[in-house]
Amino acid sequence: MAALLAALLALAAAGGVAWMLHVRMQELELQLAKRIGEFDNASREAHAAAKQAGTTLDSVVSRLGALESQSLMAQNQQLALSAMYQELARSQDERVLADIEQTLSLVQEHLQLAGNVRAALIALEAAEQRLSRQGKPQFAALRQAIARDAERLRLLPNADITALNARLDALIQNVDMLKLESESEPMPKQAKPAKAGAVDTASRFGREVWEEFKQLVRIRRLDHPDLPLLAPEQIYFVRQNLKLRLLSARLAALQGDQATWKSDLEAAQAWVTQYFNRNDPLVRSTTDSLKHLAASSVAVEGADISGSIKALNEARKGVRS
Repeated sequence: MAALLAALLALAAAGGVAWMLHVRMQELELQLAKRIGEFDNASREAHAAAKQAGTTLDSVVSRLGALESQSLMAQNQQLALSAMYQELARSQDERVLADIEQTLSLVQEHLQLAGNVRAALIALEAAEQRLSRQGKPQFAALRQAIARDAERLRLLPNADITALNARLDALIQNVDMLKLESESEPMPKQAKPAKAGAVDTASRFGREVWEEFKQLVRIRRLDHPDLPLLAPEQIYFVRQNLKLRLLSARLAALQGDQATWKSDLEAAQAWVTQYFNRNDPLVRSTTDSLKHLAASSVAVEGADISGSIKALNEARKGVRS
């Protein structure tokens, strides 16, 4: 009986434990199902969040691509604008240099052909002022070179070629009015004989014949006894050759040829002295003018602007590079 009771108690205890285990297992299953549900919810939320993040990332990437495209376009436009600005600036600089080159060419012509230092200085000062208004550093060397050449020209002796040419023109115009040494002088007027009632007609006729006979032969002094009388055509060539000498001297003045200038004027002075009447006021004035002109200087030594031209070429190379 006791054994049966013990067996029943043991069976009851085993049944209680089994029931407790069953209840515990149900609780664990419920908790596990709950955890699995929560995990599924979290997983779905994470998946939704990941999907949303992917969509956002795609949108961001798309926007970033658009921004990069716009940035590249802006950079290209900036480069194009920069190139256009540089081209415009280069074109403007080249125009300025072209104007300066033309000015320097005119200055060189003034110095080489006319020896006109004053006009050359005016042109150089105008070129230097224009470069100063530009205010660009690439023109600094050219501006300094022009200033140095202008200062060197100011120190040169100034030959007024324009005034010398004007005096030569006046002398050339007076050549046809110069009186030749061989030309006859105006005949002096003979005083009319006084009327006398006692002189008969035959005496008066004889006196008039004698006066006419004396007019056929005249004796006068020549400063050059060995000078032959010139025919009219020879007189023409003497005057024309004298004009050619003066024109040659004028050309020598424009070219700054001091030797030719002096030689032509001395030759013209010798011709005036030899062939023309030195007692005539116009001849004396012409001789004095020729002597004064022959002593004048037309050569302008050291009047060049090679430094400015060299600096201009260097500036042009800098602009084109």
